[in-house]
Amino acid sequence: MARPSRPAVVILVVFGLIGGLLLASKPGTYPNLHTILDTGVGLLSGILALKLWGAGQREGGHIARRLALVFLATFAMEMVHVLVTVEWSGPLAPIKASSGVLRPSTWPPPSHLLPLGVIGALLWPTTRRSGLATFASAVLATAIVLFAVYQRLPTYLPPGPLGITRPTLILAPMFWIAAGLLAWRLADGDRVVRALPMTAVILAAANALILYSRSPADAPAMASHLGKMAGELTLLFFLFQTASRDMGDRVRVETALSQLNAELDQRVAERTAQLEAETQARQKGQRLLEAVVENSPAVIYVKDLDGRYLMVNRRYGDIFHIDRDAMIGRTDHDIFPLEIADAFRTMDVRVAAADQPLTEEESAPHDDGPHAYISVKSPLRDETGQVYAVFGISTDITERKDAEAKLHTQLQRMGLLDEITRAIGERQDNQSIFQVVVRSIEDQLPADFACLCLYDDLERALTVAAVGVNSQALALELAMPERAQVDIDENGLSQCVRGRLVYEPDIAQVPFPFPRRLAGGGLGSMVCAPLQVESKVFGVLVVARFQPNAFVSAECEFLRQLSEHVALAAHQAQLHSALQAAYDDLRQSQQAILQQERLKALGQMASGIAHDINNALSPVSLYTEAMIETEPGLSAAGRGQLEIIRRAVEDVGQTIGKMREFYRLRETQLETEPVQLNQLVGQVLELTRARWNDMAMQRGVVIAVETALADDLPAVMGVASEIREALVNLVFNAIDAMPDGGVLTVNTARLATDVGDAVRVSVADNGIGMDAEARRRCLEPFFTTKGERGTGLGLAMVYGVAQRHGAELDVQSSPGAGATISLTFARAMDDRAAPNTPAAVPRRRLRLLLVDDDPVLLKALSDALESDGHVVTIANGGGAGIEAFEASQGGDRFDAVFTDLGMPYVDGRRVAAAIKGLSATTPVILLTGWGQGLLADDDVPPHIDLVLSKPPKLRELRAALARFTT
Repeated sequence: MARPSRPAVVILVVFGLIGGLLLASKPGTYPNLHTILDTGVGLLSGILALKLWGAGQREGGHIARRLALVFLATFAMEMVHVLVTVEWSGPLAPIKASSGVLRPSTWPPPSHLLPLGVIGALLWPTTRRSGLATFASAVLATAIVLFAVYQRLPTYLPPGPLGITRPTLILAPMFWIAAGLLAWRLADGDRVVRALPMTAVILAAANALILYSRSPADAPAMASHLGKMAGELTLLFFLFQTASRDMGDRVRVETALSQLNAELDQRVAERTAQLEAETQARQKGQRLLEAVVENSPAVIYVKDLDGRYLMVNRRYGDIFHIDRDAMIGRTDHDIFPLEIADAFRTMDVRVAAADQPLTEEESAPHDDGPHAYISVKSPLRDETGQVYAVFGISTDITERKDAEAKLHTQLQRMGLLDEITRAIGERQDNQSIFQVVVRSIEDQLPADFACLCLYDDLERALTVAAVGVNSQALALELAMPERAQVDIDENGLSQCVRGRLVYEPDIAQVPFPFPRRLAGGGLGSMVCAPLQVESKVFGVLVVARFQPNAFVSAECEFLRQLSEHVALAAHQAQLHSALQAAYDDLRQSQQAILQQERLKALGQMASGIAHDINNALSPVSLYTEAMIETEPGLSAAGRGQLEIIRRAVEDVGQTIGKMREFYRLRETQLETEPVQLNQLVGQVLELTRARWNDMAMQRGVVIAVETALADDLPAVMGVASEIREALVNLVFNAIDAMPDGGVLTVNTARLATDVGDAVRVSVADNGIGMDAEARRRCLEPFFTTKGERGTGLGLAMVYGVAQRHGAELDVQSSPGAGATISLTFARAMDDRAAPNTPAAVPRRRLRLLLVDDDPVLLKALSDALESDGHVVTIANGGGAGIEAFEASQGGDRFDAVFTDLGMPYVDGRRVAAAIKGLSATTPVILLTGWGQGLLADDDVPPHIDLVLSKPPKLRELRAALARFTT
């Protein structure tokens, strides 16, 4: 298929943009544009008819002329389609009157006639003389039939299933696709055909667009017209490009012919002058020629057509020890052996028959053996121009041949060395370097056996590192496959590992183990080359052949040089590996430092968030505990809900405490206790009820919750809040996996394992499930299939809880079958839960000072402590707290002081320092919103007797007061 020219590409792009704008614009009609495009399409068909006919006449192409007839018929019908739109008057008025009949029925016929005509032009036989006329008749008949058919077919129909409004035109794009495929297959046979596939593609698309036209001048119809113009312009530009190229070729040929004639005239003039000079110097040259013949180191001779010598020079007689005068009249058969004489005679006959000089290598016997000669023989003519003898000059090239052979061999070895060096230079691991070396030696040295061994100086042994592909079978026979060990003997291998190249021409005569092993495999000679870097041998290259004395000195030198290159490449590969490892270590160190800095910044933000959250949760925690303890009239449901709130607040507090892990890289020792999973399941379902019941019903879906809890389930050792948080995440994931509702199943079971009893808790759903890729990556942090709704931390957090508790996490899921995620814990050694030791309480009524900058927290804490009978004084801020404590020194003193750490202007450190300065024995208890875990041992401020985290618990407050006031 021909490539479109640059103008054609520009036309396609411009027409494509215009067509796209028309299709993208609001629906409308373009009658003026319709008339212009109809006229353009018709004129293009006429122009193409003329160009194709001219191309066919110029090149004698039958296809081009048949295509011209097709475009001519198309032009006629398209021009009728245009002319009926003209406002004719007078005698031409009937044309306008027939527009209702001709206008709608003259667009479809040429749309079908053109692709059918192209197919016919490509398939029409050319053997008959009347083929062109018959083809023209067939085109005309097809046009008439199409015109008659489309007189009866409807023009537009209501949109069909695919939105098609002109189904009567559906065959046109199909015909163009068939024409394009046929032209693509026949493109090599005709230059014009090469442009038809591209044209067919464009016109197929254009005719496809017209299927969606609802009026003659709407946007799809205009885009279709533009497509037809683009397709025909592509073909037209191809014809122009072809004609331009032909004209350029003709101009270049004529220019070259003119230059050749000028050069020929110049050569004739030079030759004429040369002949004149030769004529003047002929006599002098004759004498010089005779001197050259007599003193030439080459053998010079003349023979008649029967092979008898007419003349020989002195060199001839000296070489063959024959008297020159005795040679005259004799033939080669009288002097040389029959085979050599026949070869000389055969060449003489060829020269005489060819009537031109011939050059050939010949061999002649000498005292020291046969010598190679390069013989140049030429026919000699008499005055009438008839050949009467053969003149020859034979030069001894034996030494040159030997030198060329040695040089050629050396160049081959150097080329092979360079090739192997480049190949191993492109590799950065020793195994691939060694394999390239042995395979190259096998294929190009060549060698019958090649392997490379690494030397262990401590064990005094060689290990086979690489064996050539063609040497694999022999290596197995010799017990030398890769990774096999070869002991160092005291002959060849021992010398080689000391840095010497070893050549054994006949290893069958060597009594040492390694040569005998090779001889046992049928090998006759070997070369061992050391791989040495900085005076240290780390390997041996072993090359062997079946024949004895099979290596020459040049090959041994080649192997020595190759071993040096291999050793250097291996050493560089080791250095590269070491540098890469050092670079990786440095990069990891840099990443670790950067990560630590990021975590530090994240920890600082987390500290502030933890402080604010804990301050906000403190009133909730205190009032919840107070209501549980002091409100006996609560219903069972209300008390249960308050218990859930209290546990949720505790879980949030512990979660805030774990935020220190973002920036403190130290192992946290879990404080575990026996946990009953059946109780946790009930708590989790209550905590998540809003998600699986209320919120699901708001969305119009139903999620049924089923439980299957094992009886007499043993306790497991763990942190209840963490396991509860993990189960909440699993329940949330199951709910998200059932957007249309379903069944959420939570069950517990007791298992018997090899290491003892275990307890399993499972959360299952019948939702969308996970495919293999999602199941493989579901535990990765930040991997989520929920889009923007998910964080990718839920299952990662569950996996972290399982790791910290030594539990097993199992994920079973498949697409459409839901998912089941199980946590299996080891049974607690002691099923009994820790006894609820009654909290210590102060033995007397205390006078307390509360210092904080949060009025809500002050009110909640004051209410809680006053409910225990204490007298509480509150101070809003650190400055107010110091003033209140100073004022108490002259009267009723405070028994204890509770102060916040982070307060504006005067923080908890200054408050504690001031109180201890006034009364060193007054206990100062620090309530911090950063959490107990966020203060490392060395971070506790001075003058603080005890640190309690927010949100505070009544049990902890009472225990602290009991500790310092009893």
